[in-house]
Amino acid sequence: MLKIFTIFKSMVRYSIILVVHKPLMRIMIAIHYVRLLRRRHLLKKKNPGSKFIVIDLTEHFGDIVACEPVSRYIRRKYPDAYILWSVRKPYRELIDNNPNIDETLVVYCLTEWILLTKKYLIDETIELHFNGRVCPLCKVPLVNLNGNRDITAENYYTFGSILSAFCQCAGLPILDEQPRVYISPHAVNAIDSMKLPENYIVVHCTSNEIARDWSHSKWQNLSKRLIDKYHIHIVEVGTKSILEALDSVYYIDLCGKLSLLETAEVIKRSRLFIGVDSGPAQLANAVNTYGIILLGHYRAFKRYLPYSGGYGSGTNATILYEDGPASNIEVDRVYKEIMKRMELKYEKK
Repeated sequence: MLKIFTIFKSMVRYSIILVVHKPLMRIMIAIHYVRLLRRRHLLKKKNPGSKFIVIDLTEHFGDIVACEPVSRYIRRKYPDAYILWSVRKPYRELIDNNPNIDETLVVYCLTEWILLTKKYLIDETIELHFNGRVCPLCKVPLVNLNGNRDITAENYYTFGSILSAFCQCAGLPILDEQPRVYISPHAVNAIDSMKLPENYIVVHCTSNEIARDWSHSKWQNLSKRLIDKYHIHIVEVGTKSILEALDSVYYIDLCGKLSLLETAEVIKRSRLFIGVDSGPAQLANAVNTYGIILLGHYRAFKRYLPYSGGYGSGTNATILYEDGPASNIEVDRVYKEIMKRMELKYEKK
């Protein structure tokens, strides 16, 4: 009975969202149209030759972090341009502090952006989305005429890393730069106030798709062994804890307690990041924390590499591939790689 009630409540919630989504989206279009028109007018009045450019990648946060090098490339190419980045509100903090971006354009959904592009306000669009991508509620397909229109959600990893594939979507040169994340002083101060231990490992145990995940029991087994061996703190990040049953003073649960930039700062201060293919793994790459990443078969991709920079080259990460789902990776295999890294770091002290 409880399960039926839960399903019914979800259906009601979805119906309400569906009813209000499009009217709110159209209100936001009107507001942003006026703002962009005014911004463009002021820009052209001050410097008629300046370009008004929008980079569009509205979600998800791992993709946005991976594609940060695009902002630097566009700024180098157009040093005098006014550059905006179109993004959904949950991810705006990743853009707000980027020194290569003049303004964060917070859109309600992808469809709002699609309709805004038809208003002829923008001199150049850097469209990083796949051709045909849709808002799941509006169902309006994006038409991307700039780059390789054959890249889709079903084949994009055959075109290289996330950065590589998205650059090709936009018709840009293929970039392979180290991503960066721009952590605000507010986020740094927030982590300072937590008084975290000096030595700790960060783990992120789940992605947004179960096909990429490791089992809960393996995470718990691994964490217990690390605590017993090194007496080092394990800090878990993400939205929901997997290790909450771990009965140890060396376990710190920060799941659901951090912003994206605070998560980046926690990872930056750690000795090591261990995780599955997810947004926090992209953050770990961007803050130059050594990573041990668990990858297996994903959709039609038997062997893929999401990362550029140090994680892509292997100079700052160990990628543990499994010929099958990532959940098949043995605990001993992960533990041995961690031991190699931990002994190396302790020797350098």
